[in-house]
Amino acid sequence: MWPGFSIPAFGYELISVREETIIHAKNKGEGFVNKIVAVIILVIALVVFSGCLSSPAVRENAEGVLHAHYDYTEGWSFNQGCYEHVTGYVYNAGNGSSESVQLYFNLVNTRTGTIRDSKAIFIGTIGQGATKTYDTYLDGECTQDYDVTFSFGK
Repeated sequence: MWPGFSIPAFGYELISVREETIIHAKNKGEGFVNKIVAVIILVIALVVFSGCLSSPAVRENAEGVLHAHYDYTEGWSFNQGCYEHVTGYVYNAGNGSSESVQLYFNLVNTRTGTIRDSKAIFIGTIGQGATKTYDTYLDGECTQDYDVTFSFGK
């Protein structure tokens, strides 16, 4: 016959009777407590990451015969952390083609005015009445608020 012992930190008592081992749980409510802790952690995570989930901001910009429409949304992933996803299209409203069209995007901190990330997207030649789409990601920080600025380049 083996002597019995208890593990008070985990709330279990191990008793050996005639070579049969029996484990008794002293605290029958511990499953409920674990569920409460899991719910509290989930609520805290949702509150912390709620700033990364917002509705898209839609913008228009024009320079001469070129017109651009873009929107951006905040997002978060394990690989990238917090980011701004920019999608849109540029079209040529003129009578001729526009060559070597390039778009510039800046991720600007709304509190400090500093640029956190920049991207240049080469569109190329856009024919008369033609439209081209694009999308890119700008790297941000989860604790900051940002605005995306845009300009054309050639």
